[in-house]
Amino acid sequence: MCDAPACTRQDGISDDGLPASIFVDAGNSEVHDVPMRVITRPLQSTVERAKVDDFKEKIKAGVQLTPIEVVWVERPEGSYYFSFGGCHRWAAHTELGSETIPAKLIRVSPATINTYLGSSSPFRDR
Repeated sequence: MCDAPACTRQDGISDDGLPASIFVDAGNSEVHDVPMRVITRPLQSTVERAKVDDFKEKIKAGVQLTPIEVVWVERPEGSYYFSFGGCHRWAAHTELGSETIPAKLIRVSPATINTYLGSSSPFRDR
C-alpha cells in the first residue's frame, strides 16, 4: 500500500479500489441526464465559437452528441460532480438554457480530485 495522495497501482486503480484517472471508464457505459446545476467545472475553458454554434444547431435538431464525462465523488456529506472536458458541448447546452446534459458518470476517489485540483480541491485535508 502506498501512502502518497492518489496512489495508483499499475492497473490504474487507486488503493481504495476506484479508478485513479478521470479517463478510466470503470465499465460504466450508461448515459445519464445530469442536472447542469450540480456539476462543478473548476477549469476555465477556451472554446471555438463555430464549434459551439454547430453543436447548438445539432442539439436543437435532436442529434445526440457524445456525452460528456462527469467524475463523481460520493462522500458522507453528499455527492460531488466535476467536469473537466466537453467544453464545447457544455457551452452549447449552457447557451441553449438546458437544465440537464447527457453524461457518463465516472466514480473516483477524493484523492483523484486532489491530484487534478491541488490546493483548490474541496477534499484536501485542512
